[in-house]
Amino acid sequence: MWSFEGDYRRKPQQRLGGASKTRNIERSDLLNQLKADREERERQRRREAAAVTLQAWARGVLSQRRTKLDLRYQYDSYLALTKAQGISEGSAIRLIALLIRIFHPQEDSDRLLAICQLVIREQKQLAEWVCGSCERWTYLLPRLANMALMVITHPVQGDNPVSHAGPLRLLEIVLAPDSWPTRLSPSHQHLFLSAVYSHLINKGFYHQIVQLLITRVPEVYESSQEPPTPLADALLQLLLKPLTFASSMTDTMLLYCVLAEMCRHVLGEAVHSQISNYIIPCLASNTKYKLPMDRMVAVLVTHSLKFMDTCPAPALLYSLLMLVRSGADFQDVTSLCNYLQAIGELLGGTTSYLTCSDAEVDSDDEEEDTMDSSKPLNPILCKLAEECVSVVNSTEHVGWLLSQVERYVSPEVLFHFSRLTHHLLTAPSLQLHQCRLLYSVVVRRQLLRSMWVVLSSLQQGAPLPGSITNSHPAFGVRGTPLLQVLARGSPLAPYERDTLVPLLATFCATLTAVLSTLHDAEFLGQSDEAQEVYLQKPTQNQFPFSVDELVKMSASLRDVCVGLVELAHPDTRMSAITDTSYTSLWAHCFKVCVGVVRQIHLRDTRRMFCPGGHWLSSRVTLPLNNCQTVSFIPRTNRRQRRLFMPQRLLTRNELETEGPPLSVTDERRGTILREIPFVIPFESRTQVFSRLVGIDRSISQMGAEFNERPVINVAIRRSHLYEDAFEKISPNNEPNLRLRMKVRLMNAVGLNEVGIDGGGIFREFLSELLKTAFDPTRGFFLLTLDNTLYPNPGAHLIAENYQTHYYFIGRMLGKALYENLLVEVPMAGFFLSKLLGRSSSSAEIHHLDSLDPELCRNLLSLKTYQGDVQDLGLDFTVLNSNLGQNTIEELIPNGTNIPVNNENRIEYIYRMADYKLNKQIAKQSQAFKKECRRMLF
Repeated sequence: MWSFEGDYRRKPQQRLGGASKTRNIERSDLLNQLKADREERERQRRREAAAVTLQAWARGVLSQRRTKLDLRYQYDSYLALTKAQGISEGSAIRLIALLIRIFHPQEDSDRLLAICQLVIREQKQLAEWVCGSCERWTYLLPRLANMALMVITHPVQGDNPVSHAGPLRLLEIVLAPDSWPTRLSPSHQHLFLSAVYSHLINKGFYHQIVQLLITRVPEVYESSQEPPTPLADALLQLLLKPLTFASSMTDTMLLYCVLAEMCRHVLGEAVHSQISNYIIPCLASNTKYKLPMDRMVAVLVTHSLKFMDTCPAPALLYSLLMLVRSGADFQDVTSLCNYLQAIGELLGGTTSYLTCSDAEVDSDDEEEDTMDSSKPLNPILCKLAEECVSVVNSTEHVGWLLSQVERYVSPEVLFHFSRLTHHLLTAPSLQLHQCRLLYSVVVRRQLLRSMWVVLSSLQQGAPLPGSITNSHPAFGVRGTPLLQVLARGSPLAPYERDTLVPLLATFCATLTAVLSTLHDAEFLGQSDEAQEVYLQKPTQNQFPFSVDELVKMSASLRDVCVGLVELAHPDTRMSAITDTSYTSLWAHCFKVCVGVVRQIHLRDTRRMFCPGGHWLSSRVTLPLNNCQTVSFIPRTNRRQRRLFMPQRLLTRNELETEGPPLSVTDERRGTILREIPFVIPFESRTQVFSRLVGIDRSISQMGAEFNERPVINVAIRRSHLYEDAFEKISPNNEPNLRLRMKVRLMNAVGLNEVGIDGGGIFREFLSELLKTAFDPTRGFFLLTLDNTLYPNPGAHLIAENYQTHYYFIGRMLGKALYENLLVEVPMAGFFLSKLLGRSSSSAEIHHLDSLDPELCRNLLSLKTYQGDVQDLGLDFTVLNSNLGQNTIEELIPNGTNIPVNNENRIEYIYRMADYKLNKQIAKQSQAFKKECRRMLF
């Protein structure tokens, strides 16, 4: 058959094996066989080369062993001759040189002990020898001292360790040329000690000393400066010798090496009681020599990541805090920045060893993210981590630290200070109200103003405070402020993120703390009711921002929240642009930003200091024209997507029952409606709410009038309205309250009232039921001085199952909203804040005025009290009186023994207001809110 490619002739088959029938091999088979032969020859060549190498190595090892055996025989012979005839400089040099060549810690320990005894015995002659030939002995003695340390620190087999007396005595002689009978000249002594310390530090001097402490000094169970044994005191002096000598040198290279090794092998081993309870206290209180803390923190900053790879962060942080606790005074801004940076980075590594205590969590969020680590943690490190956080958060450390920050206030100092505070705020074992550093900044409000100035001045492309490199110059052009970049929803560069986010989160958390303890009268001054203007009243605790500044700040923070929502739900795939290791960083920043914006908005709803339309954002719109565009509200049965996390893949069952996942735009709208709904007009939100409830109601009750759907039928006695409804409409009897309900009311004699429930009887029943439930005479709700309702803190004394009653009342109020029924229930402002907020701590101190005006006035006067607050005799307790029963509750653990003073009075004010407005009605509010929300969503 002809080929269309022009190749119409058949090619003859070539047989490279010739015409012989026995070697009839195809071309491909021949090539494969040749390739296999080449590979086999290559493998054979490698085996032969490897065999030659192994044989050469084996011959070398055997030759080395024979050589060392010969040298050891020569050493033993020469040592015996020296003992018989007496030691001379030549014999000493020969013995030490031979020992350096053959030394092995386990095999030559006896030989080393023998030479140590000879050198110690001839200390006077040793001094003369060193003075005579300093260069030669400068080489020999450091190596002899290092071999002495290796012998006593080398693990031995059996129960008889090598005696440490001789090697340590030799080390003391070598390191103390001042005590020699014949002294070196100052220049020769300087060179000699430099060579000795350099060699010892490079060979692991501090590691060997610490190993001696751990293995040969007993456990120290309490912090003490008294040495438990004479050996412990000798080892402490050996630890200080290199540091003392290096500090006196003009060349800082040796000091740098000494501090680095000391931080790694001494401070990093604080997990052992010999270090944490003896060495660290002695270093902190040493009167003869003061540690160069400025250089030590500089070394920690330079090698912090390297140290944390080999040393646990809690041990390093504990040691540093104990050393600084004695009252270090940094002489410049750089030293303070280094300390703040070191504490911040070490604290960041320490928080992974902390666990969150359920007893301290006072939030009623429906979904809490818990971290479950399968890796077991060292209990000693966990205890050290808790103690480190306690020391950082202690009154003494916070007061000293803030005095240093105020002394050297600058953008760099504020940046590193904000990173430290940010690590405390994100620590699992601390809640916001437990961060004493934060509430101490509340008193020093000029720091808050300085933070905002620095935060507003951060620009894209300009050198940022605290950045590792300044390779991002502005080139003479002012870049875009980072807050505006974040408000646009644009991703930040890593160095911009690491600079902006801690500073922004710390500022927002601090401002939230300020607002939480600030009454409306202090916020913008007293109001002039005639002219409706607010005058600034200069007081000691005046709010650090004017009205105009607060308006601009709130607008900027509002846009930042909207931008963070866009970053949390980007247009492109999350996995392609986001590093999920920073999810918690962004999530915490979003949480505190939203919190402070809510606080300012709540103040504005009462004082109205912002212009009209200030809180509305042009970047957020709701599609109200199309009835089908309500899909941005999350499905109730589907787990909501976590912010700043990749989209979770849906199962086939979820896709069939719930439909496709929400789009990015719908995710953003849903997040905004949950977190900052006030950026959308109120009319739009009410339309969305009414439309959503109406659609769900029509689906749930469709066909109920024609008996095509199940209907709830209940018979209620009018004289026992609440009791019958509580029994018959409980979740056990009627789990789905969204169905249509028909009510038959019965009179006092038990007969049905005339009438068919077409909707009017049900509405009458629901209205009367809510009036009865909220009636203060029933006891579940009380009245404030403004005649508004709030849950009774003593409800547990009225009914044992009091939470079930609040579940029921919240459920019926949700049913009224679901049925679009207008109910007149005057709830207290702080109770409404708790219902609308996402946390049980939504109420603030200004709400206390309506609950307990006298207590509110006393707390406000306590804030501005000029004398010593401790003279008032207050402590962290509160007296409760319910139905004639008086009980004392502690505001914090062991609050009975903690007096209120000038330093912790802000914390006392916050905790007292938080207890009165939040904690004592937390269970009631949580039950009420849970069922009301479940009915609607």
